[in-house]
Parts: sequence; C-alpha cells; structure tokens
Amino acid sequence: METTHYLIKNLDQFSYDLDAVEKLKNYLNYIEVVFPTIEEVFGQAWSDKQINIELNDSTKNAAYERIGDSHVVKMGIYNKNIQKKYPENLWGCLFHETHHAFFNPIINDKIDRKIFNGGCEGEPFNFAFMATTYLKLREKNIINAQFYEYFLNKLERELPSGAKNLFKEYVNMFSTNIENFSKFISYLKSSLKLSNSIFINRSNFRQDLNKAKEFLAN
Repeated sequence: METTHYLIKNLDQFSYDLDAVEKLKNYLNYIEVVFPTIEEVFGQAWSDKQINIELNDSTKNAAYERIGDSHVVKMGIYNKNIQKKYPENLWGCLFHETHHAFFNPIINDKIDRKIFNGGCEGEPFNFAFMATTYLKLREKNIINAQFYEYFLNKLERELPSGAKNLFKEYVNMFSTNIENFSKFISYLKSSLKLSNSIFINRSNFRQDLNKAKEFLAN
C-alpha cells in the first residue's frame, strides 16, 4: 500500500484484519491531508523518497529511524491514535514521526544529534515543531482553538520537567510569527555551509540559541 508520501511494504501480513487495515488506510489519508501544512511550517516541500512504514501488531507508540537514505517509521497497526477520529488522531504516531523525518537531514549532519534539545531529556524541539504545525492548522481552520489548546497542553505534559522551559521558549519563538520556524530552519541550513559553526556542542547551546533569536528578530 502506498500514498503520496508513505509506503507500507508489509500490509499483507495484516490482511486478515479487515477492520484494522481500513482504519489504517483512513488514518494515512488524514495524515496526508495535513502533510502540506507540515511542509508550509518547515518552509520546504518534501523532496525525498516516500517514508517507509514497517507495521507490527503493537498498540505502542511509533518510532523513527533513518537507514541509509531511507526514512523508516515502525508503528503498530493497533496504535491507539489510529483508532481515534479526526482531528483527535493528529497526535503521536505517524504525525509525530513525520516531523522527525523533516528535521532529520539537519541533525544527521550534527555530531550531537540531540543538540537542539539543549541537554534536556525528551524531545522539546520536535514537540515545538509539532506545536507550530498545530498553530498553523488552527490558523487554516483545520482544527479549532479547543483542539489547538488540547494538543499544546498535552505536548507540555508529555515532556519531562527539565524540558518544559525549553519547549515553551521554542514555542514562544515560533508562535510570535509562524514563519520564524522556516527562518530558523534556513538559519540552520546556512550554518551547515559554514563548517557547522553553530549548535556544535551543548556547552555553547545557550549562546547559539540566542544568536538564532537575534537572527529571527531581524
């Protein structure tokens, strides 16, 4: 099974469960609906190959990894988010891992691939990316204000206590002007051409983040 941006190679293993397969197809269609919004927030259309999905019979959260040049998402066909109605299903699972796929080419070139988490546990940067997408979805009336607040609060609750402040800081950076996220990505990409001059090690993280803020303010 394939859609515009996703390719499932082992769906046949679950062909016996027609209900689960149908729910998965519907879920993929919903994720495709919001995919262009992720592109808008990121500031770049998806230009890579389809994201490969490896299904299992789990109900647990999905996981992302990059194998060579391929984006791979491992997820359970019984993931609870797939069972939810739209737009409540725009949480975790493939929605979350797709954000990782967008950002991976940047961190893939970093010595410390968790540098943008500032030494915090959890994923405050990717959560802030998702929060910005939710904000854009609200602006486009794809989700309402109630769902936006629900998702935003849930993101914060899911983070370890030490990561909440950095998450809020990122959200403030990007919610002031949604285009700040794509400007931030452009700033990161330009730095890669300058011998990786920013966000190299955690000891300089605060200094580098302040430089990024100055860039966004101009």
